Amino acid sequence: MSISSHRWALSVLPLALAAAVALTACGKKEAAPAPAADKAAAKTPTEPAAKEAAKPAADKAAKPKAKAAAAALPAKAGPPASDFVISAEDAKALHGKDGVVFVFAGSGKNFAAGHIAGSVHAFAHDMQYLDDVQKCDGLPMCADNAASYIGGLGIDNKTQVIAYDDGKGVNESGVWFFLQVFGHTNVKILTGGMPDWKAKGFPVETGAAKAPAAKTFNVKVNKTMIATRADAQAATKSDDAMLLDARHTLPEYAGQDLKESMKNAADHVTVKRGGHLPTALFSPWTKYAGNKGGVAGKPVFRSAKKLRKQLKKLVKKGYSKDKTLITYCHVGLGRSTFQYLGLRLAGHDKAKVYVGSWADWGSTDLPIETE
Repeated sequence: MSISSHRWALSVLPLALAAAVALTACGKKEAAPAPAADKAAAKTPTEPAAKEAAKPAADKAAKPKAKAAAAALPAKAGPPASDFVISAEDAKALHGKDGVVFVFAGSGKNFAAGHIAGSVHAFAHDMQYLDDVQKCDGLPMCADNAASYIGGLGIDNKTQVIAYDDGKGVNESGVWFFLQVFGHTNVKILTGGMPDWKAKGFPVETGAAKAPAAKTFNVKVNKTMIATRADAQAATKSDDAMLLDARHTLPEYAGQDLKESMKNAADHVTVKRGGHLPTALFSPWTKYAGNKGGVAGKPVFRSAKKLRKQLKKLVKKGYSKDKTLITYCHVGLGRSTFQYLGLRLAGHDKAKVYVGSWADWGSTDLPIETE
């Protein structure tokens, strides 16, 4: 190739390249604009992000409710459990000493199967006499009957009493409450009951109860602990009181399970109607129990912290620390007295037991509910 031809080729090359670039640009398609839905999706936060964004608003809305619930609760927990209970080790240190009486609060059958050596027997369920409840202003027994009953257990006003049962705490709480109502305050319940006592190898006997030497007991009734039928009836229509049904089975609460009680010291009677008091909440004693299975090594009550959580749950049902809580069961000495102690430990002082309970209410023609 000549020098002139070479120069001509070099001069044409830039023009050819430019034309090629222009043709390529003309043939290239522009990207289509994003659909409106895609644009919206791009602007919408992801689900986790949306949840995170909603949290402050939810927290803000929840705070007033939490404050209201906290304000409804007692300022602090109640007395320590040691004010009411005694351990197996501490009870053993008192066993066999003068002036100390151990009371087995369960059934006669369970007493015969095994009890703490030297114990007397008083079945809590049979310590409410319906005739006396209705004659003596809601007391489980009239004062003279109570004095004879307590003295017949070998207890006088100076005796230290330790009540115990199968470890669940229901019956021993009934004996505790009965003695307290009639003025005997030197009484505690055995946490862990028979299971703890046996597990530690402490003295156990079998066989029927033997009558101890009777003593004189002077009654001093404490009516601040009890609610009468009239009190319970007033509570069904009051904003200042709340009724708690401590029975733990829905068939009882719904009126499908009719139980018996003591009419007097000798006769049993089956309640004529089933159901629950109007407005009463189904609030089983087991919610307060630390050992509802009755096994060794567990405390009879839940911790104060857990008991207060139970009160917090009641706030949604209308609970407040200023209300009088009236608890009841079937005979008023057992499940309701256990709940009474649970309420006290949680810090609620305005608690009472309707000792007549369903045995009394169900024997009348007063309104009932079954749902």
